[in-house]
Amino acid sequence: MTEHSQRRVENLSIRASGPATTGGRISLTELSRISSGLQATLERIAYSLLIGQRRRPGRFPKEIADAVRMDFVGFREGSAVLDLDRPQPETLDDLLSESFEVLETGIARIQADPSTTPPHFNPSVVSGLITMCGGISARNITEISFESGSRLRFKLNAESRASLRKVQKSGPQEQLTIVGRLHMGDFDPLSLRCRIDTHSGSINCDLDDDLRDTVLDLLDSLVIASGVADLHPDGVTVRILHLTDIEEIETSSPSSLDELARQQAVGPVDNFESMRGEPIDDFDDFMAIIRSAR
Repeated sequence: MTEHSQRRVENLSIRASGPATTGGRISLTELSRISSGLQATLERIAYSLLIGQRRRPGRFPKEIADAVRMDFVGFREGSAVLDLDRPQPETLDDLLSESFEVLETGIARIQADPSTTPPHFNPSVVSGLITMCGGISARNITEISFESGSRLRFKLNAESRASLRKVQKSGPQEQLTIVGRLHMGDFDPLSLRCRIDTHSGSINCDLDDDLRDTVLDLLDSLVIASGVADLHPDGVTVRILHLTDIEEIETSSPSSLDELARQQAVGPVDNFESMRGEPIDDFDDFMAIIRSAR
């Protein structure tokens, strides 16, 4: 078997394992997250490959997307196994196989040493892979393996996600803790998001499946949240905060008027004449005092 035939991506299988795949089933949410996440990652890597190779100028993103497109061709039991294949044999010098090899090599490198960033693993590639791992949890999907024929190419699990987050922290980002009111839980199939309104503005956040129930329970509550922030080019403004921890801040509940009256030992006014105050002898002097207090 030649080196090129070993590198070629054909008859790719994605195997999802975990409690959520019992009986060979998988939710549409996870099916969408995994398949679209893989496709988007291959497109980003392919684009990076071509941008870095000046001998291939003038390629449009649509051509790149078509070159690395994969089709869903079947579903098998055995945890939950998705079968994919290329729609055509050769395009753009087999950009699909080249992109997949970069992905496979990069994942292996990150799992071995998360302190280094592999070639072509730009922030959008790393962030996309973390999103693809968003459904990984002990109660849902515990592992996603990618196989080509009988060969295991790579696996994604909780440890892989932790390694990817370490790579993410090495980019133009910073660890951030914010305090604000948790609003707008958006549990899109591809990305779990929420918004936290702070005194200085609203911050969009994304989260993993492990934090889904916590965020649901804390909606409309005052919270303290921590995570890794993606920054805009100005190096200050937060583009998105990748949540790693969130908890409610205990606040005192407001007292009713009756409770406040009891605490201050005051009662209702029974004589409105007592609210008149002392008579004003000189209105001009009174206005002068008011003006001086402004």
